[in-house]
This record gives sequence, structure tokens and C-alpha cells, in this order.
Amino acid sequence: MPSEFELERELEEFYDPEEFHRQVVYHDVYSPEAVTRKQARDMDKRAIETFGIPGILLMENAAIAVINEIRDYAVFAIVCGPGSNGGDGLAIARHLCILGKDVRVYIAGDIKKGSPDFQTNLKIMSKLAPEVLNTINDENYSEFESALRGCETCIDALLGTGLSRPVEGMFERIINSINTLATHIVSVDIPSGLDCDTGQELGAAVRATKTVTFHRMKKALDIAPQFGGNIAVSYIGIPN
Repeated sequence: MPSEFELERELEEFYDPEEFHRQVVYHDVYSPEAVTRKQARDMDKRAIETFGIPGILLMENAAIAVINEIRDYAVFAIVCGPGSNGGDGLAIARHLCILGKDVRVYIAGDIKKGSPDFQTNLKIMSKLAPEVLNTINDENYSEFESALRGCETCIDALLGTGLSRPVEGMFERIINSINTLATHIVSVDIPSGLDCDTGQELGAAVRATKTVTFHRMKKALDIAPQFGGNIAVSYIGIPN
């Protein structure tokens, strides 16, 4: 991992702080600490294994935190991967459907390999609003692009903080389409394609209008703020 000095030098070369402005709001989070991928994972693990808080409950709290930031919009395209970040996206989709919003969900990757909490939220959405669920493939890609153009807000729940390798193939194509076609992008926890520790763009990364991150600020959002946009750091019930 690069040293703090190297990261600061890269940051200076990457953007001009005098020309970049963002708003950071903490919602019931009282620590300004920015954490790494491992620290975030350890905090989740401690909540689940030490205190017995079900991971799906944390996912639900995360979804509600995002809903509080987007409830004024009406038309959504939600892009999900098969991991926990995508599970957040499906939970967000459920709440938006219940609130009567216009929602289209697009899922990338192998659904069968989705995390258990992803599968739970997918099953719920399959019963609640199966008509809004779509997988992304070459055959329906133009439909996906139309949804990005037509939505008021694109929810980026494609890839989370665990990403550490370059984005390739369909995922890279999706990220580029989001950046090109969506006019208002809200990323869940971290912009997809951004390395949580270094702030590096891993092949391609979403450039969000706003990022709703959970429990603590993430290192990458401080190192490369031009990707995250405005930031809401939201409480989701993880013990300090």
C-alpha cells in the first residue's frame, strides 16, 4: 500500500483542491475517522459475531439510510452486483417500490453466486415486484442504457469496499455507461470501481453525485473526493 506521503502527492497531482468543493454530512456518526477496507470489514464482523447483530439487519439499516437521502426523487435505475453491495441495492429497491416510486433494477454478474443476504433480498423483490427486476446482458443492454438516460437518479450498488482488482468486461462497460448516461448518481457505501484503501480507479470507477457511506468515512472518499461527490456518513447500528 502506498505511504501517506505518496497518497498525498498523488492526490495533489490528481485534482486541485481549490477547484473542488463537496459537502460532507454526518448522520448520528460522531467520529470523523476514515477507515480502510479491512477496518470496515472488521467492524462489520465484530457487530455480527461479537454482538450477534444479523448482517441482514445492518443491510436493512443501510438501505433506509440511503432512502433518507433520495426520497424526494421519483424515477430510479438501480444497478446491483451479486455481493453485499448489491443486496443493499435490492433492499433500497424494495423500499422505493413500497413508497410508490418508479423503479427499474438491473443486476450484473452471476445471481447464483450472490451472497446469502443478497439472495434474501432478491427473493423478497421477486415476490414484491418481479416486473422491475432485470439482468444485464448484451441482448438487453440498450434497454439498460435507456433506463439510465430516463431516470432521475441512478443508484450505484454494483461493487463495494471489498473490490481490490481491476474492473473488466461487462462491469467496466456498465460503469462507463453510468458515468456517460446518468445525470444524478448516488453510490452505496463507495463508488463502484474505487479502491477503498488507495482511492485509485481500478480500471473504471463511478463518478457519483453523492455517496452514502456507512458507520465511518472510507479512506478512498477522502483521498479521491472527485469520485464520491457529496458525502453522507450514516449510522446503521454498528457498535463503536
